[in-house]
Amino acid sequence: MKYEGKAKLLRIYLNKYTHAESELLYEVIVKKAHKTGLAGAMVFQGVEGYGFCCPGCRTLNLGVAASVCQPLVAEFIDTEEKINAFLPVVKQIMKKGCIAVFDLDADFDTF
Repeated sequence: MKYEGKAKLLRIYLNKYTHAESELLYEVIVKKAHKTGLAGAMVFQGVEGYGFCCPGCRTLNLGVAASVCQPLVAEFIDTEEKINAFLPVVKQIMKKGCIAVFDLDADFDTF
């Protein structure tokens, strides 16, 4: 089914190695999104970062703070209703990280 119009982007900043339910947190979130019926998900691995999920930040020789962990960004796009329904699920299992929601105009297929 084709969807075109106002939608929401759910972006989650987290640590690659954070666990939930004895699995990697990002995998748990993506599985729950799929089970909920969200239109799609994508996870991007960061090269460097600090804050949000990594209490063990250190300073590099260049004076730039960098995390000892591997930062990830997980993104989900769907209708406002579906994203709003999924937010409590994410908030329940996330202990550290950052959750951001953006308005957007979207054009995507739902299955």
